[in-house]
Amino acid sequence: MKKSLHIDLEKLLGTTIERKQVSITPSIKMSNGQISYFSNQLDEAILQEFDGLFGFINMIDFKLKSKRIIPLHIEQADLHIFYLIEGRSSILINDLRTKKSIDISPLRGRYFYLPKGEYELILPEGRTAICNFYFRCSIFRNGNERPFQFLHALIDAHRNNNPTSSWSIDFRVGPRTTAHIQHLLIKLKKGDLDTEKHILHELNELIKLSNEKVFEEYHKLSGSILKAREARDLIIQYVDQHGQNFSISSIAENTQISHDYLNEIFHQYYEQSASAFKYDLLEEKVKSLLLEGISVVNVAYSCGYTESSRLCKFFKKRTGLTPTEFITKSKNN
Repeated sequence: MKKSLHIDLEKLLGTTIERKQVSITPSIKMSNGQISYFSNQLDEAILQEFDGLFGFINMIDFKLKSKRIIPLHIEQADLHIFYLIEGRSSILINDLRTKKSIDISPLRGRYFYLPKGEYELILPEGRTAICNFYFRCSIFRNGNERPFQFLHALIDAHRNNNPTSSWSIDFRVGPRTTAHIQHLLIKLKKGDLDTEKHILHELNELIKLSNEKVFEEYHKLSGSILKAREARDLIIQYVDQHGQNFSISSIAENTQISHDYLNEIFHQYYEQSASAFKYDLLEEKVKSLLLEGISVVNVAYSCGYTESSRLCKFFKKRTGLTPTEFITKSKNN
């Protein structure tokens, strides 16, 4: 299958180096894949790749000193699976054209329809391990996609050449899923017809297992946790797109529940209010932009403030520092 997802590790980490120059090892070793090592003294990464007839597989391990952004370039539309096998916190995939972003939590997975374009992968500090598998949508034909209702919108988007990215609900990556990924990676062989059968079989098993996990987790769950998760995803998206310039009441309205009920279920499942979650995300966004060297005035604009003084007041209240003091302290550290 043609390589269509290009992960620009060189932009962050420089050119490839020898194996002995990195301290980390792959969390799951891929047999007979192409392996590349990267390090810039602060951060390290290992990229393993395998090109099969029915799908392209990436296994990526990171050890990062702090949060990093990796550019992604997609040459053609495909269906993708991303599994976050290891990580201290969630990763984010940003669509730079639509400004949409979606998270994947540790030991969770999501399917994506990603059309041609530019994206970003935002990674937390520490160790992170991601398995990415993109595959031919043509494996779904003659109605065989019918049992996989959670994928219908993505399959339709691909068939209709939709220019907008989209994603499935997420699902748990447990021991069975990890075992299938390990079995997939260790049985790979270049130039072997049996490998193509193996890839197709394991892809089929992973899709069926994802469907099972979705059913167990979502269709057996109460409506309240589904609403809480829907609200949480919307808050993440709104902070990314609008900064502080939206209300929790608008989140409640969009999830078709009352403001009081939203706060009740948010406390129940996330042990904080929806507003507290919003402002935690906003604080992290402000810090990230400041550390990128963006001026306080432009950070304020990006975060939905009409005046920089209001941003400074928010930031001082949250951190005990002005934005300028925060930048100076960060540089000294």
